[in-house]
Amino acid sequence: MKNRKEALQAALSCLDETSLLDLTRKLIAIPSHHGLENPEREMAAYLERFLAEAGLTVCRRLTAGGRFNVIATLGKNRSPEKTLMLNGHMDTVGVENMKGDPFSGEIVDGKIFGRGSVDMKAALASMIHAVLAVKEAGIPLEGQVVFAGVADEELWNAGTRDLVARGPRTKYAIVGEPTGLRIDHGHRALEWIEIVIRGRAAHGGTPERGVNAIEKAGKLLRILCDELLPAINERTHPITGPSTLNLGQIFGGTQPSTVAGECVIRLDRRWIPGESTESVLDELREIIRRLREDDPDYDGDVRNMRDMAMNTVGQPPLLTAPDSPLVRRLSEALSRFGPSPRLGAFPGWTDGGILSSAGGIETVVFGPGDLSVAHSDREFCPVDEVIRSCPVYISTLLDLCL
Repeated sequence: MKNRKEALQAALSCLDETSLLDLTRKLIAIPSHHGLENPEREMAAYLERFLAEAGLTVCRRLTAGGRFNVIATLGKNRSPEKTLMLNGHMDTVGVENMKGDPFSGEIVDGKIFGRGSVDMKAALASMIHAVLAVKEAGIPLEGQVVFAGVADEELWNAGTRDLVARGPRTKYAIVGEPTGLRIDHGHRALEWIEIVIRGRAAHGGTPERGVNAIEKAGKLLRILCDELLPAINERTHPITGPSTLNLGQIFGGTQPSTVAGECVIRLDRRWIPGESTESVLDELREIIRRLREDDPDYDGDVRNMRDMAMNTVGQPPLLTAPDSPLVRRLSEALSRFGPSPRLGAFPGWTDGGILSSAGGIETVVFGPGDLSVAHSDREFCPVDEVIRSCPVYISTLLDLCL
């Protein structure tokens, strides 16, 4: 190829939109939801065969958690500065209470339906077809593109943690979570935190002989809502947006006629640069300490629900400058194919945090579909966004790896 423009036209001529949608539907049809013994096993085996038959260098690799990643590469990798990872998770949340067949992949009114359609099998199919279009066009890459279909994103991120630990490493990465084709160059870190308040069980007819853990938890909740939450809401960062705390679960006691001997509160805590795992745990522990000072019967502990021995990486923030090379190239690609480039922060957490903070890889989140319908009882991805995302991936791939 004489130049990038010719290379791009050659790759676009090899893009088959019908095959792209067929692959999306096939991936939706393969169950990979949590609740299965090994959620990604069947899908990983299928992708390994599909990518090998397409002529890519591919391997299906076992992670520490006994789950599989699928890694495929294209290019000579003569320059580490010209390497890009297209990263997407193969697992999905469960299918309980879904309306209709969760694995149908049916297309109705311009939408493709099924569990994982938007989160994120449509993006996986689009990324794969971007790589295949470049290969079929015979474009020799100076660098290398890596497709990484990863395991366990919906819980503890074993797949991408394995990539960071064992490679391959790249200069740039795109995580295909649904952004509505907006370039999200940052997001907050995430911790799931459990607070256990212990009391003393007694018969409900003689409550004075017990210590009611639910009553004690009420004191903690008042402080969380009246003091800590307003303070957290004041913390913000120009890339990630504001810090947050969500009271996600509370349960305690055994029956109405027994004084509750224990009450458990579980929190979702999204933190930003300037905070840390330890700082968010410590401010909760400080509240428990204050309550204990005022009430000698107060007994509570704060713990991170993540196994911090097994997962030392955690779920850190994603931080990429808005004027970074990757953001610029994606913006240029969007300008070529539409819609107009938009930048933002992803509202959820993604494997991009691990690639960015732990892997030192310049990373953004970019993919088709709306996050609000992910995990829903009628999940879907707009067909036009699936189709429009692929030329953007192709153009960015060539700009960075050619």
